[in-house]
Amino acid sequence: MSPLFVISPHLDDAVFSCAALLAAYPGALVCTVFAGTPANARSTSWDRAAGYGDSTQAMRGRWREDDRALEWCGAQPLRLDFLDGQYGPLPDVAALTEALAAQFARVRGATLVVPLGVHHPDHVRVGDAWVALLRAGGMASCIVYEDAIHRTARGAVAKRLAELDAAGLPVTPLGENWRAARFGARAQALRRHGIRAYGSQLRAFGADFPADLARAERYWRVARA
Repeated sequence: MSPLFVISPHLDDAVFSCAALLAAYPGALVCTVFAGTPANARSTSWDRAAGYGDSTQAMRGRWREDDRALEWCGAQPLRLDFLDGQYGPLPDVAALTEALAAQFARVRGATLVVPLGVHHPDHVRVGDAWVALLRAGGMASCIVYEDAIHRTARGAVAKRLAELDAAGLPVTPLGENWRAARFGARAQALRRHGIRAYGSQLRAFGADFPADLARAERYWRVARA
């Protein structure tokens, strides 16, 4: 497989959802969309649950965690300055698509890896953006990963897959045999180390290791019809 360009909504989603893939293909570039810091510090219930006093502390801490997690997985960070939805209005799809297209253009020939885009508004917005990017870009297909944690929302995954198919973007599951051929014991071990690097986020979830993060990663290939 060619080098990976992985789009991650937040500073944990790529590792939570596809760390074994990252570890199996070292050198991936992980582009986090909502990685900006508000100009004026804000205090949110999520950041307080994670152990941070305000948004400035939170983003500094989360960048450090992300650096450690991606190092475990052999990946490199690329961070956009859009603000997490908890800090203000989301960017519109056109602005997000333009920014992602500009970054993806830097790595021509890379394999695009994107979140399915379910349940969480930030994830849904990123999902809309990569669909627009796929339709407008030179690539014919991409690999889609299932959004860890948010995939547990009842019916969310099935609904999204049906929407993609109805939009003329056929979805092909990449099943257990595909994963087994790529993800050995080392990749799985690195996956667990990477996930544990996000200590503040695990604290906010109220679990040392949320049960959903122990589930197998799932992937599809989506192609333009």
